[in-house]
Amino acid sequence: MPEMNAIVLCPLCEGSGSEVFVGRDQLMGLPGDFYYRECCDCGALYQAPAPDAQTIAGFYPDNYLDHDQPPVTKSFGWLRRGVLASHFGYRSLAKGGLQRLLGRLASFFFYRDEVPFNQGGDALDVGCGNGKFVQKLSALGWHASGVEFSESAAQAGILAGLEISVGTLEQAQFAGASFDLITARHLIEHLPEPKQFMAEINRLLRPGGRLLIRTPNSNALGRRWFGANWYANDPPRHLVLFTPGNLTQIANQAGLQQSVSKTFTSPKIVLNSWDYHRKNSGKPSRKIGIMRVVSRVYVGLAAMLGRGDEIFAIYEKQ
Repeated sequence: MPEMNAIVLCPLCEGSGSEVFVGRDQLMGLPGDFYYRECCDCGALYQAPAPDAQTIAGFYPDNYLDHDQPPVTKSFGWLRRGVLASHFGYRSLAKGGLQRLLGRLASFFFYRDEVPFNQGGDALDVGCGNGKFVQKLSALGWHASGVEFSESAAQAGILAGLEISVGTLEQAQFAGASFDLITARHLIEHLPEPKQFMAEINRLLRPGGRLLIRTPNSNALGRRWFGANWYANDPPRHLVLFTPGNLTQIANQAGLQQSVSKTFTSPKIVLNSWDYHRKNSGKPSRKIGIMRVVSRVYVGLAAMLGRGDEIFAIYEKQ
């Protein structure tokens, strides 16, 4: 572990940062204080001192993932199929004009976090767990596979007949230009070298291929309200937290261009943050009806301000 007084530069732009909060592991209960700085140049939040690989491995006890069971197949609802068919190109999912029409109207409000279809395209989900999203992509018509570091989670998906490589993305040693779509959902914030990850994605994508990323938004309204108790901080596992701007910056540096950037939020994050804030050890707020209703005020306000808790972005290889 580096010395506490060591200078740790921003992993995105190598700028200097100032300490913004000291966090504790409220999810898994690992001991210790974890210090985070905010870059004065690009605005990234990053853990400092930066943990080494052995320390990072210790952030993930055996019970961290509950993905040791095969994924459960779920069908898409009637309206969702209409949205996918009318707005994202999955034409075979809708059976009639009415379904497509209502799907087109609903696409302005619902199911906005999908990726356009590529007929016969190859897709890879990085950090796929037990392969639940790989299974979804396959159901949508992609030739989908995954890569997962946790052997127990990966084996659960393999037993379900899914194509999953065990290990890191680099260890999988995929050939260059192998994929039309790569998805990385709640992954990049766990990586000590996000710029290296972006470069590898660019190598693996075919021209015109897309990268879909979901990651916490460090510019979220919830982080401003709750500070160190914001649920999506998740110290110590989250090593870097991004804004839409600096995430796009490192994507551009790797040769990827932004095509979509949105923020989303949900009652779960604000209610869990509220429980962290008041040290609630009883019934979780997300399971209390009136609290879920009240949380919708926050969801609406965050949406109005464009400061949701999660970034949803798609980048394209030119």
